[in-house]
Amino acid sequence: MKISVNWLKEYIPVTHTVEEMANKISLTGIESSPVELGTELTGLVVGHVTSVKPHPDSDHLKVCMVDVGEDEDIQIVCGAPNVA
Repeated sequence: MKISVNWLKEYIPVTHTVEEMANKISLTGIESSPVELGTELTGLVVGHVTSVKPHPDSDHLKVCMVDVGEDEDIQIVCGAPNVA
C-alpha cells in the first residue's frame, strides 16, 4: 500500500523520517516495501463503506457498498474481518 506522508500527518503527529517509519513498521512483523520518495499517488480514491453483507458463496468474504464520490455507490467484495 502506498500512502502520502502529508496525508498521514493530517491524522497523527509524524516525527520520524519516512525511512525510520518503514523500519519501525518492518520491526512489527509487517513487511514494508521499498520506500519511494517523491513519487506521486495517481488514481487514488478514498471511499466510505455504506453497507456490509455476508457474501452468499463464502463464509469469510463480505459484499460492501462503497461511496467513492460517484453518482452511485460501487460494490466491492472484501475479505477484511474489520471492514465494518
